[in-house]
Amino acid sequence: MLGMYVHTHWGYHRPYSARRWTVEDWSHYLEGLSRLGFDTVKVWPQIDTMPLVPTASDRAYLHTLAQMTDIAHSRFGMKVILVLAPNCMGNPHAAKYDFASRPYFACEKKINPRDPAEKKAFHTQRRNTLNFVRNADAIAIIDSDPGGFIGSTDEEFIRLCVEQSHVFRNLNPKGEFVYWMWLGWETYNAFWKAQRDDPAADSNPWTYHNPEEFHAILAGLRSHLDEPWWLTCCLPQHEAAVDRLGLREKALFYPYGLIEGEPVFPLTLARGGMKNVLTPEALRNHPRGVMGNAQTHCLQVLHTYLFSHIARGGAESDADWVLFGNRLIPGLGGTLAEGWIALESRDSERQRAAAQQLRRAARRSYPLGDLAGLLFGDTERFLTDLAMQLDLQAALGEFGAAIEQERDARRRLRAVLEHFVPWQKRVGFADAYAGPLYLALNEPLKRLNDPNLNAVLKDFDDWRRPEIRNGIMPRLIEAMKQYAG
Repeated sequence: MLGMYVHTHWGYHRPYSARRWTVEDWSHYLEGLSRLGFDTVKVWPQIDTMPLVPTASDRAYLHTLAQMTDIAHSRFGMKVILVLAPNCMGNPHAAKYDFASRPYFACEKKINPRDPAEKKAFHTQRRNTLNFVRNADAIAIIDSDPGGFIGSTDEEFIRLCVEQSHVFRNLNPKGEFVYWMWLGWETYNAFWKAQRDDPAADSNPWTYHNPEEFHAILAGLRSHLDEPWWLTCCLPQHEAAVDRLGLREKALFYPYGLIEGEPVFPLTLARGGMKNVLTPEALRNHPRGVMGNAQTHCLQVLHTYLFSHIARGGAESDADWVLFGNRLIPGLGGTLAEGWIALESRDSERQRAAAQQLRRAARRSYPLGDLAGLLFGDTERFLTDLAMQLDLQAALGEFGAAIEQERDARRRLRAVLEHFVPWQKRVGFADAYAGPLYLALNEPLKRLNDPNLNAVLKDFDDWRRPEIRNGIMPRLIEAMKQYAG
């Protein structure tokens, strides 16, 4: 199996945010994935923020996913997996929002696994929503983030999994179940208890991990789940429990964040290093196959290609970026390859030259290559996106250098804003993030030690209160403008 996880948490602009994809968008994307060798797509439909009775916009989105699933089956022979949080559903605020713009943390309710009334409503909500997408092949449940309930046990998590598998299989008797191993249920609950009770508590969730937890969960699932079921894993703690219980034949390798992390600000990545994770040994040790993930799929086409190339036995050294570019836009393989190389070059002159070349190319029309579905059929947008990011990377690099040299920071920050504001408006992403932009922008901003910036950056980093991080980008931009003058 070669799979791709489509993450839908953030409701930014189409086609950058998968939450806003149309049936046609899905069809384009599945075609591109299929031609790269992918045979499975996993998607988080955020059933976990839908109210007891799904709204009209919820039903419309679920209908879109059902049509996508039919296309995946009939045209591409692909499996479709739906992700569910173990114990989350929409709270009383959920129905006030359109699905495409619903803020997750304002609309999530974590049900108490020990409360019969809450569990009854939860199961009803699952039936009401999964009924629209019962043609999916499987459901996957993660053992942490989102979800959890302080004080809840692994035995209660196992019951949540078994009960939701029953709900889905009553709708689709052939439905499969996937256990998504991550932090562990009791580990996650102990972590949040510490954060609630102790302001000085360690913010590393693994501090609270019980080494026996994954063994206990897997043993419980093996005892109580009906076949077929399998699991995704990636960490040494996962692997040890899988081997201890002899469940290797059920294991799919899921190196989360290898194509793109999340939450991240939307930026195209063109870095190497996948070979260090997708090793022949790692691939051999996971008989079910391998799955990647991305947050902004229309920007991560190169990393998607590299992931599939290595997962299918290729090497980073023989990946042909020019040939891949020509399969996207015939005749522009060299131009695209130079743009991708320049992105990571830290050479501002090269980045700006590549941006100019791409902008000239974007003014012309081109035929679509056989992989153009990954571009959602829009070559002009794709070329302009890459050009805008190259100009932004050049400005960010020069701003970082100015901070290091303690000179010219305000002027360089104005140059960043000149390119960052249009790019942020284009993609629409407005929430807090980690990843490349955090390192290139937030870390240098901290060194300015400006009170207005510091106040926003402090809230930006307050992961204990995700609701204040939602939609924080306008505040950050305004503080940047005030400092830059």
